[in-house]
Amino acid sequence: MAKRSKANKTTIVDIAEASGVSVATVSRIINNKPDVAEKTRQRVLKLMEERGFAPQIPWQQLRSGKSPFIALNFPQDFNPPSQGIITAAALGCENADYSLNLIAKSLGANDLLTIYRSGQSDGMILMEILLHDQRVELLKEHDLPFVMIGRCADNACLDFVDINIEKGVADAMQHLYDLGHRQIGFVTLVPVLKEKEYGYTTWAVKGYEQACQKHGLPFLWRVVDLNTDNAQSIVRVLLDENPEMTAIVTPQQSGVLGVLKAIQEKGLRIPEDISVIGLLSDSIGELITPPLTTISFPAEDLGREAARILIGHLEGTLSKPQQVLLRPELVVRGSTGPAPSR
Repeated sequence: MAKRSKANKTTIVDIAEASGVSVATVSRIINNKPDVAEKTRQRVLKLMEERGFAPQIPWQQLRSGKSPFIALNFPQDFNPPSQGIITAAALGCENADYSLNLIAKSLGANDLLTIYRSGQSDGMILMEILLHDQRVELLKEHDLPFVMIGRCADNACLDFVDINIEKGVADAMQHLYDLGHRQIGFVTLVPVLKEKEYGYTTWAVKGYEQACQKHGLPFLWRVVDLNTDNAQSIVRVLLDENPEMTAIVTPQQSGVLGVLKAIQEKGLRIPEDISVIGLLSDSIGELITPPLTTISFPAEDLGREAARILIGHLEGTLSKPQQVLLRPELVVRGSTGPAPSR
């Protein structure tokens, strides 16, 4: 029999597919976990012996109950990275004796599967989730362990942790409505970019539209990009076209500076002439004059929960899909006040 080349070396994915079980089940057998049927265990062990499967170093370390590699895929074709999410996920992994590797480029199907098959990673945290995400479908089809920070249109049997931005926007709109505002602008990134439907922006716009429908308010929604100058020019036009507008909400940190610059350029006062609510960290919101009323972004919680869920599946302490929606807090500060009479 010809020797198998290094490129054709049997992997844990091969063993899982040939055995008709998941990669997680094979890893539990290698790890000598008790929660596997004995008949299944013996069948998998026999197949491993027949195929000469030798666990690589990462899988040898699994015998101590720890797998050292987790990947975080954060493609940079839409948003800049969130340091808080990545840092919290890394700390969550390191506290459980795992290492987190950041992959910032977009990954094709072969790239994704190679990361698992080559032993570069035993599980993955996916970010920048699309409503219809090919990464999710591929990993789900191959029964590979992953968790999303974000949500798809259909999340049945999927693990995710996400910010409930619809509720965050709804809370912001309700706060402004209670203050008497009846024309409220909404500034956000485009939900669909290069035929990609981004979940976060889609849910944010949905929250705004539902709030407008609930209170009978006009839709004053404008799309900006990540450039501050672009946001400033778009908001300037929005203010010119809607002189009766008394408030603006933006659920993206990248839009806040452009909104503030456009308001300043028009010579308007905050909150006497116009109220503003933006998505910012508390520390940054406090530094703005006047301090900004914010939709808080629980970056650390998102990263920490994603790591907890994925590690739980890798170690066999979690068996059912985990779906966590974090409701952002509306922190009222000096940038919102009663609606002025026009």
